[in-house]
Amino acid sequence: MIVRFANGAGWLAFHLMARERRIALANLDLAFGSSKSAEEKQRIACSAFQTFARSLLGLFWGRRLNHGTLETLVDVDAKSARLIDECRARGKGIIFVTLHFGEWELLGLATALRNFPMTIVTEQIANPHMARIFERLRGHAGSRIILQWFAMPKLFKALKRGECVALLIDLNAVPSRGGIWLDFFGKPVFSYSAAAALASRTGAAIIGAVGHPLPDGRIRAVYGPEIPCASTGNDETDLRVTSQECLKFCENAIRQHPKHWLWLYRRWRFRPTEEQAGFPYYSQCSKKVLASVDQARQG
Repeated sequence: MIVRFANGAGWLAFHLMARERRIALANLDLAFGSSKSAEEKQRIACSAFQTFARSLLGLFWGRRLNHGTLETLVDVDAKSARLIDECRARGKGIIFVTLHFGEWELLGLATALRNFPMTIVTEQIANPHMARIFERLRGHAGSRIILQWFAMPKLFKALKRGECVALLIDLNAVPSRGGIWLDFFGKPVFSYSAAAALASRTGAAIIGAVGHPLPDGRIRAVYGPEIPCASTGNDETDLRVTSQECLKFCENAIRQHPKHWLWLYRRWRFRPTEEQAGFPYYSQCSKKVLASVDQARQG
């Protein structure tokens, strides 16, 4: 019922929300250029709205997901299960990196229900009442929910205890809080490097994770590959290389199933040049971003 309702609500939103539809189509133009027709891009953009509706509504439904229903509703292949078991046996924690793709909300609940002590980082919601609601929903399976502000010390301690953390890494970094430029669909994006920094300091494994939506309402949780930490002898280079590999995991997942990613997000909001050529219409170059570029060049 949720899936059918979400598909209808997403279709309606695609046709009514002109601003978000324009963002989605601009992102698709950047990512795929002329390799996909205008009709294909329209279908993918509409599916992105439906995916968002399904994930959001699925989170409210997610209170019904428990140890008794987990195996029926969430499919995990044997390869993924073996990888998780091998990484947990090392005793140094796991960093799950994922993106706003498919059933990302239910993926978090399903992972926590597999008895993984989980700390999840979320963005601040402006409305405090709604923030409390989403915190309860996301913490239903026992996860510890923390905000981005000053999250690193808490994540570090959790990993040192051998626990798991989950990071959505397809978000824009905030210039005032630092970030690094990485390649995403052939264009630079301002990104966080928390996963790479935490892994290098704790020895935790970095594992990609994706929740694929299935037509019957179930999800397929896929864990892997394990993303190795670079070891060149230069800390800054290692941070960049590992972070790029994490983002490459995201790009590969999107290229394989583009209709499941949140194309209506302004992923190329910041650009490292004053010239807009090649970037979406909504991109901007702030003084803080230019300063970070100059600092990187001087370094």
